Amino acid sequence: MTRLKQAQPESRSETFCTYLAKQFIAKKGFELARVPEVQRLQDACEIVLTRSGYSFDILCMVDREARPNAIFDIGAEELREIGRACLKYAGEVNRRKMPVSIGVLEVGPRSPEQEPRLLHLKRTSLLAKVLPFAMIVDTVACEVWDNTTNWLSKGLYESFIEKLLVAPRESEANLAPTVVATAPPSFPILAPAILLALSAVFAAEIAFGIGPWTKLLQPTITTLVALGGVSGSLVLQPSEWYRLFSAPFLHVDAGHLAMNAIGLFLAGRALESLIGRAWFGALYVVGALGGTSLSVLLNPPSIISAGASGAIMGLFAAMLVLSMHFPAGLIRTRLQLDAFYVLLPSLLPLASALQGHKVDYAAHFGGAIGGAIVGVVLLGSWSRNEALPGLRQIAGAIGIAGVIALAYPALSVLRGYQGMAFASQLIPSDKFPKTSADMRARAAELIAQYPHDPRPRFSRAADLLDSNDPVGAEREARAGLAEEDAWRSLLSEHVGTGLRVMLAIAIYRDRPEAARSTARTACATLKDGPLRKLLDERKLCGT
Repeated sequence: MTRLKQAQPESRSETFCTYLAKQFIAKKGFELARVPEVQRLQDACEIVLTRSGYSFDILCMVDREARPNAIFDIGAEELREIGRACLKYAGEVNRRKMPVSIGVLEVGPRSPEQEPRLLHLKRTSLLAKVLPFAMIVDTVACEVWDNTTNWLSKGLYESFIEKLLVAPRESEANLAPTVVATAPPSFPILAPAILLALSAVFAAEIAFGIGPWTKLLQPTITTLVALGGVSGSLVLQPSEWYRLFSAPFLHVDAGHLAMNAIGLFLAGRALESLIGRAWFGALYVVGALGGTSLSVLLNPPSIISAGASGAIMGLFAAMLVLSMHFPAGLIRTRLQLDAFYVLLPSLLPLASALQGHKVDYAAHFGGAIGGAIVGVVLLGSWSRNEALPGLRQIAGAIGIAGVIALAYPALSVLRGYQGMAFASQLIPSDKFPKTSADMRARAAELIAQYPHDPRPRFSRAADLLDSNDPVGAEREARAGLAEEDAWRSLLSEHVGTGLRVMLAIAIYRDRPEAARSTARTACATLKDGPLRKLLDERKLCGT
């Protein structure tokens, strides 16, 4: 029970019960009851209000100012039966039917018999689907009593009523139900288009992956790096900033893509028609950049991150903020529950892995922060007379800039991918021979396993020359040099130099001029050492 200091003036043209009902309709999204299942309540009370959302809320108001001896005479079990009949009007969350709440409010001067009579009108268990509660609104002492310790009912109803008991009554104009202009419902277009792009990129990860994919169509880390995955060491040290834009289009496996597809579908269904495609696209871009940026700043530099989760968190964070644009009722409730349903498990570290991969909470928080900031800006500038938020030109510019910005990552990824794809075909460092003798002994074996690596071909060509097989040496040297454009940036320049020396020596007897032309680069590079000695012995560096 809460006692307030200021009392209402006694002279009123309407009872406080009627005024309170108008306040519930104007400020809390209630309406006069129209469903037939509450007829028994309407017979017992002056006013019955209902509110539809994921739950179904009923308020039964007894006007003890108009009828001083009036009481709510429906028993607890009958009240629960009415509630069970109204369950069909409640929604579902995660396939679970939401409850029906029935509040009994006796409004007017208080009497001693009320508390014992109303005390039993409460929920029977934590799992009950019908949630009765009772309140006494004492208009004389300006006190509110309720029979429950439920903080939710206190926050939704008791505090609201307490303020009305002491505040000056508002005019009829201020109590008109809030009407918010909304765009006509439409099928989302941008969200499916984004999902199609994400799916196409994932198909490319599998089709052009570097190394074999594993369970759940999981591409290798090398594939993610080559196609634009983000990490602190890649973005900050080589200054590959394009990865901030490319990483949100990649996914670590099919399960990762499926989870984000569900989130994107839910966001598109709930948000795209409400705010328009321009702002939906802008929010996606801001959330994506916010996610990758915070991921780079907070995660260890060696961690590779990828995925559209940051962008999707941005959409749901904005959804939560923008729900306050709508009056209490179905639209606001659905937006908030959709947002909480995704944001809570995504932002709280309740699960540490998705199919064996750690969750990048930094990206989730970064996207949510970006979306929330944009949502606050929109909320402040969105007139309730406008069906869509304003500043749509700015939103369109952000979306177009995001699309244009993808052109640079696409070109950079293409260039980097070619190098990394070829690098995957070279001898791994842990399998590379430790000595030149070991290399020469295993050259034929290594060429068979790694035909694109030029280094064992140099050793094989040298062996063939020692065996007086210049034709075989020429063949190996030319095969090693054939893909020089692909490996030049990956290997030491001495590899190309050595292969040219082998080729020049192999052909110098039959084609001396061609041999001197082939050796020219090596002659300019080598000033001494065994290879220079071989060239000098055959006078291939002479004028």
